Amino acid sequence: MVLLNIEATSQYCNHWPTLVINHNGVQIFSDVIEEQKNIELELESIENQPNTLQVGMKGKMFGDKGVFDTVVTDGVITEDLQINLQQVTLDQVDIMDLLTRNDYTVDIVPGMKPYHKTKFKANGELAFNGYYVMEYKLPLFKYLTNAKWKKPADDGVSYFSNHTMVFHYEEQEKEIQETELILKEIDEKFSDIRTKIRNT
Repeated sequence: MVLLNIEATSQYCNHWPTLVINHNGVQIFSDVIEEQKNIELELESIENQPNTLQVGMKGKMFGDKGVFDTVVTDGVITEDLQINLQQVTLDQVDIMDLLTRNDYTVDIVPGMKPYHKTKFKANGELAFNGYYVMEYKLPLFKYLTNAKWKKPADDGVSYFSNHTMVFHYEEQEKEIQETELILKEIDEKFSDIRTKIRNT
């Protein structure tokens, strides 16, 4: 299990907005955010494959049935239905940077122009129906460390000052796995010997 924590605030316009969370394609949360809310959910994460987390908003009206959830007065937005993500963590590790690294995907709903932009960069605000999405893998801390700080290796940098090699431990991990396999084989052989000695 992975623990998801979200701290969200909201802005009112005609009604309060609805936050929606999907995990691995299944909706696990949908609730109105009235001013401020802290959400804590356990995510049943799958080993050895990517897990997908979506955090979004639904229910904002753009003129359908005459309802607009944005009020503009003298060219200035005075009311706007939206949610702002203040903090998002997985097992107490901040993942806001990973979540907002990807574009916010906008769902086109009745009343919106069909040519409306459907993807854009944002910093935690949900001002349209749509969602942020990110993937993560287990073991979680290893994945998050690499996702946050591991850079593509650059062979053009001097060996002794090659900062791009930080977190590139693939060779060491391979050696550890080989060592563990050897130790396992040795343990099995000695186990057989111990069994024979006991039986004599």
